[in-house]
Amino acid sequence: MRARSALRFGIRAAALAAAAAVLAPVIGDAVLVAPHAIFMNHRTRTGQMYLINTGTLPEEVSVDLEYGYPASDSEGGVYVRLVDHPDSSQPSASSWIRAYPRRTVVAPGERQLVRLLAEPPLGLPDGEYWSRVIVTSEQVRPALATDTSVRAGVNVQIRTILSLQYRKGPVTTSVAMTEFRPELTRDSLIAWVELERGGNAAYLGSVALDVRDPQGRALGNWTTPIAVYYHVRRRFAFALDSAATLSGPYAVRVRVSTDREDLAASDVLPAPPVVDSAVVQLH
Repeated sequence: MRARSALRFGIRAAALAAAAAVLAPVIGDAVLVAPHAIFMNHRTRTGQMYLINTGTLPEEVSVDLEYGYPASDSEGGVYVRLVDHPDSSQPSASSWIRAYPRRTVVAPGERQLVRLLAEPPLGLPDGEYWSRVIVTSEQVRPALATDTSVRAGVNVQIRTILSLQYRKGPVTTSVAMTEFRPELTRDSLIAWVELERGGNAAYLGSVALDVRDPQGRALGNWTTPIAVYYHVRRRFAFALDSAATLSGPYAVRVRVSTDREDLAASDVLPAPPVVDSAVVQLH
């Protein structure tokens, strides 16, 4: 099985040196994709998304599906791990979901509906299956020079990667916290959180952290979305709302739950929250 990594939003630009100055405004004319997460089920076997051209030039857009999921790197960051050739043990839906149209041109100010149709294999076991929807948009800028012997153009590709979940039959999820290690400085909180998923579906939720000083006063609280498909080990860093001035001890609390403001409640699988806490000294 061969894998490669990709950023949520990746940009690949090829241009002549004389055209470098125009890259910033070109990149700003991106195709917006909505929604940012797609959920399909075995009953309807359909889904949809919109491509919205907010720029001033037509955009050539292609839609591809590849198996992938969020993973964490050695520094606690998150990236999308794409697998070129998933084996039969992987819950991949990328080979049996089709996008219509797969290629299109979206005019400035217009939006294009893309329908997704699933044709799963016979006897597909119950569970959740995953894919990444990769939307690649490209435009060609007009020539930058008027001299008949010198013409320069800029091709910019912008890739947007969306999550897609296909659910068949009963699906459940849960999460277990295997590490919680916070550190505190006078102006920031650093916390390592390691999570393992249970059940037969991805865990979609959020991590909430808060810090209190020895008198019980809140120095800061933060909430960030998280997705656990297999295992993640995340490093969170947040600036404190108030400077820490006492030697300690400080109480740091973490709560992992399925609360997600950016997703419909019907799309998020329920699971009991997981809570932990630690006492730390000021570094």
